[in-house]
Amino acid sequence: MLYFASDRTGVAQAFRLDGADRAAVQVANNRLRTLPVAAVQGGLLVRQDDGGGEIWQLTLVGPDGGQRRLTRDLHAIHRTVRVDPNGGRAGISYNPKGGVDWALGTIDLRSGEIETWTAPDGNWGWMGWDPSGRRAMVARIETGLKNQAFVVDGPGGEMTPILPDARLVSTVFFASGGMYAITNLDREYLGLVEVDRADPRRIFRRLVDEDGDVLGAVPSPSGELVTVIHNRGLYDQLSIHNLVTGETRAPEVPRPGVVYTDNTTSPADQIAWDSDSRRLFVAWESSTAPAEICEVISGTRWTTESGDPIPGLVEPSLVHFTTFDGLQIPALHYKLDDRPRPTMVYFHGGPESQSRANFQPGLAIWNAAGLNVLAPNVRGSTGHGVSYEDLDNRELRWDAVRDGVAAGRWAQEHGGATHLVVMGASYGGFMTLAVLIEDPELWVAAVDVVGIADWHDFFRTTSGWRRSSRVPEYGEPNGPDGLFLARFSPLARAAEIRADLLIVHGRNDPRVPLSQAEKIHAAVVGSELMVLDDEGHGIVKHANRALAYGRALDFVLERLGREGSA
Repeated sequence: MLYFASDRTGVAQAFRLDGADRAAVQVANNRLRTLPVAAVQGGLLVRQDDGGGEIWQLTLVGPDGGQRRLTRDLHAIHRTVRVDPNGGRAGISYNPKGGVDWALGTIDLRSGEIETWTAPDGNWGWMGWDPSGRRAMVARIETGLKNQAFVVDGPGGEMTPILPDARLVSTVFFASGGMYAITNLDREYLGLVEVDRADPRRIFRRLVDEDGDVLGAVPSPSGELVTVIHNRGLYDQLSIHNLVTGETRAPEVPRPGVVYTDNTTSPADQIAWDSDSRRLFVAWESSTAPAEICEVISGTRWTTESGDPIPGLVEPSLVHFTTFDGLQIPALHYKLDDRPRPTMVYFHGGPESQSRANFQPGLAIWNAAGLNVLAPNVRGSTGHGVSYEDLDNRELRWDAVRDGVAAGRWAQEHGGATHLVVMGASYGGFMTLAVLIEDPELWVAAVDVVGIADWHDFFRTTSGWRRSSRVPEYGEPNGPDGLFLARFSPLARAAEIRADLLIVHGRNDPRVPLSQAEKIHAAVVGSELMVLDDEGHGIVKHANRALAYGRALDFVLERLGREGSA
């Protein structure tokens, strides 16, 4: 029995498959976004949010489809859910009453009662359990790229640091009698290591140590095997490591692509072993085909949501261009042919993220409409080592914007671009607005999706717990950093924008509040604002995607038509 999430109904819902040749059955009927967490005693544990607000609640869905809400604090986000080895409870992190600080505790999967283990200040997450279920691995989160991991000896127990000198310990798990972690301790890239159990401050041995990040590691129920996700640039590679014999093999995947992920899940969430550790399942996607679930060892395809690759879409090629200070910037070039064409420069969010060869509807529409696309990984992007990640921090922010302008100029000089359009979401929306004011004459049209326009307003209005995790990356607005944050805010120079501008935002966005869109819309004469009432940080519902991307396409093509290039 395989549980998975699909948006075939228009919004993500939980489904069950009893075999590769069986029809998928929706587990529970509701209007909420519903994502499976784990099969547990009494049914399926799911997490749900309403309208994109990301106030995640936990619900138990019974075999008959009946739903029983487990969490009771409707203002708290319940996240990093890890079911214990005995299956009767789950470790969670949550911010009581929607507050700034996060508590760590366990929730009883029958009664819903929460036992608090510790309630320190700051942003914390639950990482996993030891085999006994008496100790847990947790992490204090500074940013998306910095944390500190600990072993906690039960409720109120001692907290022992795990690899305390590491910049990031993204994963910790027990398997085959050992403790394993993904970390970049003393390295540019994340690798898989075995931790010294006698002294968890030290690495015992390195299992995967290479010039590329390990994005996830998923142990089998037997503890003998672990599946590793390797970032190979454009694409992912999977490997299966036998922790007992030391043997490694690379299972085949359907086509070059990546493990599916989004802003609510990690790559490791999209890989699962069956209970006897013989079958391995992965949600796999490519730039030309949406994600499907495949049994990678046998090659069996378990879902058929999307069929074959979509006509009109292309695989990207990896290119590099030289930016203002001589740094080489990698980018994905989705080039239809050698004819001169308009080009969309497409910025990823984050900034702790990376453009890769995954399926992106907001990018694919431009290829389908006859535009080339250039997706640069400007400085600050992940996947290129920690030194590259740090090149845009705080007062260096505008250097990444200058990289974005250099991307557009490269597209003109070497990529056959007749006209330049720019688009991005979240931090990519900030980049979109920023390049419009850094070089106003370079662009003819732009689409800003849930983007940041004013840093001071962003810090005033975003959720308090998120503010604390963004300050190390962006700067402290109430101190000396406030000067460069004001200077880096596109809103301050909005009058310089010359390109036609479409702004798309979700009314329920908890990360970048709607006020950001409203302010830039008011400041840019002739701009157009589309507000989606039932969306949050992004566009996840089918109807809204059709509405927003359809309008974006018409908006850009109308402008290109006036330029004689549609």
